[in-house]
Amino acid sequence: MKIIVVGGGKVGTALCRSLVAENHDIILIEQDEAVLNHITKRFDIIGILGNGANFKVLEQADVEDCDIFITLTEQDEVNMVSAVLAKKMGAKETIVRVRNPEYSNSYFKEKNILGFSLVVNPELLTARYIANSIDFPNALSVEHFANGRVALMEFKIKSDSHLCEMSLFQFRKKYGNIIICAIERENELTIPNGDFVLQPNDKIFITGNRMDVVHFHNSVRPQVIKNLMIIGAGKIAYYLLNILQDERRKIDLKVLEINQKRAEFFSQEFPHLYIVHGDGTAKDILLEESAKHYDAVATLTGVDEENIITSMFLNSVGVKKNITKVNRTSLLEIIGDQDMTSIVTPKRIAVDTIMHFIRGRYNARFSNLEALHHVANGRMETLQFQIKEENKLTQGNLSDLKLKKGVLIAAIIRNGKAIFPHGEDHLMVGDRILVTTLIQNITEIYDLLER
Repeated sequence: MKIIVVGGGKVGTALCRSLVAENHDIILIEQDEAVLNHITKRFDIIGILGNGANFKVLEQADVEDCDIFITLTEQDEVNMVSAVLAKKMGAKETIVRVRNPEYSNSYFKEKNILGFSLVVNPELLTARYIANSIDFPNALSVEHFANGRVALMEFKIKSDSHLCEMSLFQFRKKYGNIIICAIERENELTIPNGDFVLQPNDKIFITGNRMDVVHFHNSVRPQVIKNLMIIGAGKIAYYLLNILQDERRKIDLKVLEINQKRAEFFSQEFPHLYIVHGDGTAKDILLEESAKHYDAVATLTGVDEENIITSMFLNSVGVKKNITKVNRTSLLEIIGDQDMTSIVTPKRIAVDTIMHFIRGRYNARFSNLEALHHVANGRMETLQFQIKEENKLTQGNLSDLKLKKGVLIAAIIRNGKAIFPHGEDHLMVGDRILVTTLIQNITEIYDLLER
């Protein structure tokens, strides 16, 4: 497809990388010449220097022949104006990044008065991701599929865990409908067979229906988050506090913010919460504010290095659940071995959302891609397809299918119920299937099969 991307920031660069990997024709519009030259040389794409809300610049990009127009600049208003203009000029689909909470209302969301195909708010999506992590503190990451009926969670096996030395065959026998769909050992990710034996420090990715996974989560180590400290009063913190103020959660909340005006704004917006004006990355303030006594700390400042170092210190003083915002994915290896650190990467969450939409439009004849998530620092994709009509996948048992190496059908959703399959199960028209794969850039259901 022909795709125009406006804005070469963190999300724009990551999106160009993913789109080039899937062989789309990309045009990038960017006002900063140095940024434009860097990205176009790196990914071998066409670049246009200029303002994405400028009629002449859009004409130069042949926007009338554009399949998808994506605008990701730092200014929400520029994004909205350029997308409306692109739509009027002939772009088939428009995707807009809108981050300001002022635009998080029904006119922009439910009513969609400007007619965008997709509105992406990375901070809001990240806040929801963090709320999931708080609900499931023993898990390193949490994803949901099939309207929440199926969950995918990541755990690290400790040396005293009852799972040590257990084979996957024994695991399935004990835990029934829970499937270990991938294992990371010494930075190597594999989709294992039944003979694989679990070892201390393995990271396991399990899937199952929501209640079974919740029971497994609770059996790992009893832990409930009753209080949470948030470091950094940015947009993510704003959205997160609105989510967590839900009375059902009953979590005590404290926010540390170094900027006085920002701290005052949060005090006005959340008058019932404890907002502290101070540097949440400074050791003395963390100790003074009793950070080590909190069940969880979310470090959400705008500086990745500060977030990482702060989380490492909090881990050392005994905080059981650290949630760390990191946008520069090259830094993730530094904290890869921390037991209870959950990494959140807003740009990756945003790109996954956009790529899901694009793959849905570029859909195969026999299937419909309904969900897409990257896990294990982007090395594994988890996809949800719907089978539309009879094809090779419906013509025998699962054991007869010649799936590519590194592909696992982890769940089948049939008539609203989740099936966690064995080899004798088979697929039917109308089924939704949850697939975990080490193969990147799957765009159609036949990509799962050996040719």
